[in-house]
Amino acid sequence: MLFSRKSGIVLLLASIVLLIAVPWIASDYFVMMCIRVMYFGMLTLSLCFLAGELGVVSLMQASFFGIAGYFIAILQTRYQIPFPIPPLVGIGVAVLFAALTGLLVIRVQGIYFLMLTLVLGQLIWALASQWASVTRGDSGITDIFAPVIFGISTEKSKGAFYLFELFFFCGVIYFLAALRRSPYGLMLRGVRDSESRMAMLGYSVSLLRYTAFVFAAFVAAMGGVFFAYFTGLINPHSVSLTTNVETLLSAILGGIQTLFGAILGTAILKILDLVLSGITQRYLLIMGILFLITIIFAPTGAAGALRRLWDWFVSRAVGRGAPAGSTADDPFYEDTQ
Repeated sequence: MLFSRKSGIVLLLASIVLLIAVPWIASDYFVMMCIRVMYFGMLTLSLCFLAGELGVVSLMQASFFGIAGYFIAILQTRYQIPFPIPPLVGIGVAVLFAALTGLLVIRVQGIYFLMLTLVLGQLIWALASQWASVTRGDSGITDIFAPVIFGISTEKSKGAFYLFELFFFCGVIYFLAALRRSPYGLMLRGVRDSESRMAMLGYSVSLLRYTAFVFAAFVAAMGGVFFAYFTGLINPHSVSLTTNVETLLSAILGGIQTLFGAILGTAILKILDLVLSGITQRYLLIMGILFLITIIFAPTGAAGALRRLWDWFVSRAVGRGAPAGSTADDPFYEDTQ
């Protein structure tokens, strides 16, 4: 076939080379936008992993995102602990919190899972907002400085920070993609489709749900690390319901069942947020209409629309119609069945 798997590998390698070259070929403004998309993208990826593999939507992913950021801020500004200890501790505490709360959330399903994660997320927001002696309340913690890597200050060089974050961002994508394509990912989708059948086959359904929840928290915490380092501050808004809802909207806009959709949706949302807010004060109304159109006419999100466009392009290139629902050699397709 003309567009074989080798073509997909070539496209992937070309994309990686282009991403690495961004600091040298693009403006500082574009570099900073890419940085924002990557750390918020990791937050959206954590949500899409749970939604795609287990069919559950969590409204507490921003809690793990914010916990990592808060611990970096506290350890760096109050105790002057050097890199890399603060981010390691921040990620570790976020994962530990997920391990503890996971014992509760895995016991419920559907709307009860959604509501329980909402309550737990709001508890973290209340703690961040009211424990002012530690978190400095609504004003948050400032003066967080990005680390020096191999003698290069990522605080002073946005290009260096971009490459530093890109390395871990690509690692997160590879990690999630490997999980999805492994037997473990297949078992998760089995749990999503029929928990009772998986239990009858002898699989530990609770353990599968639990580990998936912890893995998703780890990814969200990674995003929180780069958020804190890039913005230089952390406040209760980072763990608020608003941030969780924005993450959910990014996932829906891009395509909630694909990793590519998570990244695409985050990029679209953040770009529109920045552009429209500079044009009109009613930008939220415009974005609301956009989401309404997406849900009605493109329920699989922007990634699904691009997949259909790719299928059409391939069918025209090979001179014959692609079979209905064909997914062969499709770079936008993620097996979620």
